Amino acid sequence: MAARVLAERGFEAARFRDVAGVAGVSIGLLQNYFNTRDEMFEEAFSWICQRLIDRWRGRAQRESAPWEKIVGLIEELTGEADLPGHSAAWLEFCSSATRHPKLRPSVLRVYENWRQILMEAVQEGVASGAFHPVLPSDEIVDAIDAVVDGLHLATAVRLDGMSPERFRRLALHVAGLLLATSDDAVTVA
Repeated sequence: MAARVLAERGFEAARFRDVAGVAGVSIGLLQNYFNTRDEMFEEAFSWICQRLIDRWRGRAQRESAPWEKIVGLIEELTGEADLPGHSAAWLEFCSSATRHPKLRPSVLRVYENWRQILMEAVQEGVASGAFHPVLPSDEIVDAIDAVVDGLHLATAVRLDGMSPERFRRLALHVAGLLLATSDDAVTVA
């Protein structure tokens, strides 16, 4: 509940009473668990970030081929029930972290984990011969990350025509171009 309020109202404007109202509990109950509103939102933010990381790691472990790992990661991003809301929350969290240093470690942890999981798939694909990258692996990972963040922005502002399917297709198309994948290794439907 705190994460949803944080995403909707922003770190600066969200209050105990907002979370209490959404959760249907008293402000006192929340204050029993959290000394300050900042502590509550920092904990909610950290919980969301860890949940994302766990989902990505789990998906990457379930896939055997390097390209399928990348597809799985993008599907985890685009498979949110409310992708525009999720994208807006991610952008709000990143924006809040620029103003509140205590939030930065959680954002950086998400980026570092996402980058590591993606890098492992890229390096595995290069080693197996499935990928023939047009740039060094770290630049490919950064470029894919930039495309994903741009697509989150387009989704959050509800850019006309941006759907989860289009997000997925565009992200995978760019990844495929950067990785110069062999035709049998990649299908972007």
